[in-house]
Amino acid sequence: MPAAPTPASLLGGFVVEVCLALLLYGIATAQSYVYMLNSKDDPPLLKSVVGSIWILETFHSAMIIHMLYEYTITDFGKLADVGIIVWSVGLCVLVEMLIVALAQGFYIRRIWILSNHSVLLTVVTSILLLARVSFGFATAALTYKLGAWTTFREETGPLFTLSCGLGLSALVDALIAGIIIYYLRRGQTGFKSTDNVVRSLMAYAVNSGAITMIVSIVIVLTFVFLKNSLLFAGLVTVAGKLYSNSLLGTLNARSYLRSKSKGSAGYNSAELSNIGPNSARRSHTAQLQLPRANQIEIYQETTKVSDGSFIPGDEPEGRSAKTVDEVYAA
Repeated sequence: MPAAPTPASLLGGFVVEVCLALLLYGIATAQSYVYMLNSKDDPPLLKSVVGSIWILETFHSAMIIHMLYEYTITDFGKLADVGIIVWSVGLCVLVEMLIVALAQGFYIRRIWILSNHSVLLTVVTSILLLARVSFGFATAALTYKLGAWTTFREETGPLFTLSCGLGLSALVDALIAGIIIYYLRRGQTGFKSTDNVVRSLMAYAVNSGAITMIVSIVIVLTFVFLKNSLLFAGLVTVAGKLYSNSLLGTLNARSYLRSKSKGSAGYNSAELSNIGPNSARRSHTAQLQLPRANQIEIYQETTKVSDGSFIPGDEPEGRSAKTVDEVYAA
């Protein structure tokens, strides 16, 4: 028979995770500010998505603070009252689902563009995301229906909705990252500056997908095995912040990738040595091997030599920056 919970075992990890979630909110706010400073060329829809995510994050953080105050101040020393699910818990889950939908919807849009408008890939990932959000809403509804953490942990319904929702979350994260990496790998050209950008994009996709996927799995494990702790609830508050920071980091990384692409533009001596006097360039452009609707041109300056052939030079000023925006903000 499991030992009775103590305030430390019940709330210790939860308080630490809530503090981490609020720290991530601060980072998200800073990232939102940086994005707004550098988003003059972005479409209004994308700006609206970022603004909506920040507003939702602010409301989400307010609900987290309410939870923390109720359990550590209002119910201080009253372990029985700590066992009651406060009303802000359900709202936290609902708002988090909206954040997840917006963030993952952005990545699904990238899949739509990178895959040359593949209906199959877009519909499959969208249906999985919709199912994941639906399970999240069901979990939030059960917090209001059951009203107590003990009942919430013992009933089959919350275990089913939470496990299915988080399992689908991990699946969607892995699927989106895998599809994006597949199309980015197809887009490698052999040009150093462009391939450096593509490799950076793949690293971002892997890292952001892996972190959120691991957190989803850990939430399920702590919910199932740590019966006398609200550790899983604290991790749920962290998960939503990870999605918003991932999206904002993706958008703000474009400036870095522009400068990286410019800094590595051109050809080294080994690449130039492979170009002989008869190796005339048939075209002034090289294209990423993406589907036609999403081909991205990487323009190269050329220099005409005495026999009429051309050798490539550096990429023109500004072209690398456009390339980053075309690929990364897709």
